[in-house]
Amino acid sequence: MSENTHPHTTSALAKRRAELIADNQAMREHIRLNDGYIKALDTAIGLMDPAFDPGTVLPKRQYTKKFNRGELKSLIIRTLKAAEGGPLSTRAITDQVMERKGMADDCWTEVRRALINYDVVEKIDGDPDDHMEYWSLVGYAAKGKDGGDSKEATAGLRLLRDQ
Repeated sequence: MSENTHPHTTSALAKRRAELIADNQAMREHIRLNDGYIKALDTAIGLMDPAFDPGTVLPKRQYTKKFNRGELKSLIIRTLKAAEGGPLSTRAITDQVMERKGMADDCWTEVRRALINYDVVEKIDGDPDDHMEYWSLVGYAAKGKDGGDSKEATAGLRLLRDQ
């Protein structure tokens, strides 16, 4: 039999294992209680409407809130201001937002939805189908590679995107 050279580590790991087993038991009890509540609701629904099929009720999707109220808008505005008003692609804005927030999970969908709905940003160019939309702050003149006006900037953006 081998000698235990790490008794403190082994003890800590065993303690953590015991905690996880206790958590599993608590979760199983919670599931058992919920199953009872669901059966009671099914019975009540059956009394109210015998033709109703409880199996047609789908579980409610859990939404994970990634941003506090107003936080995403603030991050988008700071990102575009750091880029002198833009234009930046949706992907570039998303990458900056994730970096500023310290996120590992992609939030492209949330950023794009926010960009579409915010009145302080405007779409300059791009196609949503190829995920290359470009955005700038309202009131900022879009600048191309040569520093030209919005029309020249749009042409410059197309060139940058096609490279």
